Amino acid sequence: MSVALAAGPTANAELTAAMARRPIAESYAEIGRLAEADVPGARAIYDGYGALGLAGNGSDFPAACRAWETGAEVSAEAAHMTAECYEHGHGGVADLPRAVALYTAAGEGGYAKSLCALGLILMTGKGVTADPVRAAELCRRAAEMGDADAQTDTGNFYLFGSGVAEDHAEAFRWYSLAAAQRQRNASFTLAQMYWNGDTVEKDNDEAVRWWLVAYDAGREDAALELARAYMVSGVRGRSAADLDAEALRKSIRWFEIALPQVAAGPERDEAEKHLGLVRRLLAGPEAP
Repeated sequence: MSVALAAGPTANAELTAAMARRPIAESYAEIGRLAEADVPGARAIYDGYGALGLAGNGSDFPAACRAWETGAEVSAEAAHMTAECYEHGHGGVADLPRAVALYTAAGEGGYAKSLCALGLILMTGKGVTADPVRAAELCRRAAEMGDADAQTDTGNFYLFGSGVAEDHAEAFRWYSLAAAQRQRNASFTLAQMYWNGDTVEKDNDEAVRWWLVAYDAGREDAALELARAYMVSGVRGRSAADLDAEALRKSIRWFEIALPQVAAGPERDEAEKHLGLVRRLLAGPEAP
């Protein structure tokens, strides 16, 4: 299936910024202010978010989807949210052709997220003929518009050579841009690249910095990476009499945060073994 972009509803910079604002309560309040000012699409977005529980009345996804669709003809933001409903069946009905049409219209109307959403459909070939090159072009277009999620996806494409030539330096550049906006997946991968010295000089401190950002942004699995990183920092290059106790204490704290989230298996067994080791090191040579 070949997708040609056509004119459609229009994005509003204030509404786009309000939707991206965090915490979500502040986003909702700002969207409400825009709705009161009759910004096109703001009322539809506000009512949809309210139906998801922000109004304090419980969550009703089909109702949210109906609210968003009331603004889809004029608002690229509302069209995008409606497209997500049709793509994933959140409103009770999955309709990929309708989702593609809405993403297309919203993307041409200036909403960056819709461009890359369409790109991801083309990349996977979900219900359409896969077109990785076009997919990468669409996401890069959205990335160049400053969308952090699209920047992350573009980084992924360059990291793995999907639709573009594999280029880890270019991947690093896009991850850096997205991580600067606290995009959690970009921050996590950027940390890995610093830790591994992948196209950049190995820098464990920078790795820790970005894993902390990733964790704060919602990547709970970054806790285990932080535990391991602080463990390494606490023992590397030091004799038993000259350990970094502060780093080891941080390692213990992060292991304790991480372990409840790690499923039973080899990874959990290893984490528990490392936690025991760090505790013994911190207790000193007299500990059993």
